Amino acid sequence: MKVDLFMEFPSAPGGDRGAEGALHDGIAIARAAESTGIDAVWLAEHHFLGDYCNLAAPDMLLAAIARETTRLQLGFGIVPLPIHDPVRVVERLATLDILSAGRVLWGVGRGVTVTELKGFGVEPAETRALFRERYGQLASLLRTGAFARDGARYELRPRPSSALGRGWMACVSPESFGLAAELELNAMTGPFKPWPMTRADLARYREAAPEGETSYTLAVYCEEDHKAARRRVRDGLLWVFRKIFEVSRPLLAGQVEGYEHYRRLGWLLPVLDKTLSVSVLEKLGLAAVGSPNHVLRKLAGLRDTGLDRVSLVIGGGVMDVKRTVDCMELLARDVLPALRFADGMKMDVTKTG
Repeated sequence: MKVDLFMEFPSAPGGDRGAEGALHDGIAIARAAESTGIDAVWLAEHHFLGDYCNLAAPDMLLAAIARETTRLQLGFGIVPLPIHDPVRVVERLATLDILSAGRVLWGVGRGVTVTELKGFGVEPAETRALFRERYGQLASLLRTGAFARDGARYELRPRPSSALGRGWMACVSPESFGLAAELELNAMTGPFKPWPMTRADLARYREAAPEGETSYTLAVYCEEDHKAARRRVRDGLLWVFRKIFEVSRPLLAGQVEGYEHYRRLGWLLPVLDKTLSVSVLEKLGLAAVGSPNHVLRKLAGLRDTGLDRVSLVIGGGVMDVKRTVDCMELLARDVLPALRFADGMKMDVTKTG
């Protein structure tokens, strides 16, 4: 199982990191991720969501990271296709592919917040059809490097390389996993619903697309002292998850056409409003926080389900650079070797402290 880093660049209350600081911190964290053996860094794209995310142009930051690294794969994930012109998306992917010497990963989706969709003049009910239409265009552009319009032919420069390979699709509802299989896309999923529900979706996806790859995103934080790690991360981590459910609340609490599955997850809102804690997040499979042995046990459980990749949101994404890098270095020393090699699991992973 490959181990990636996922970043959304939030600005937690009480912190001194605005958008400028967040972006420069991201470059520093990506450099450290490469040196600690992380396989890829994925950058989210979000718009108009306040302090939840400071990154609206991830391709630009990935280009900067490409010049600061040599091995790290660079994940553009995900591209919300209903608000984008597929020609411009492929042009950016092809350019980043050259700047990174073929290290690009990419993912697509239809968007999961009403604020972002309406901010670009897109009705949520239209996104299923728009996604299918625009993904068809994107796939054709990646394959041919050209398109026709009004009787004229246009060729992309730079031409997309075959190194861009198979893309990923952001999946939440059971239907989206089926669509990813149909479109021959890998399945990327994250902390929007309890892990057991996602695990069942992934099992169905593997049956439908045995050649496809799978990835799961969760919050992770590690220190030598188990209790200290949980104390240190608690406030920031809970703030992040409250923001996740805040920005998706219109879908979870209302019957938004085209997003019916989110409505079926609405039961999570009162539960998390009243009982949200690090322990609850771990029980739901949305986080792994504590000592190296504890985190290893949680991640090994995910690996043993057959996941191809896991994306770590270090400390919920609101830790300062030093603590984020310290965590990655500890993971690299005490967790990743055992996680990646089956015989390494002979070490004791039964203790939580």
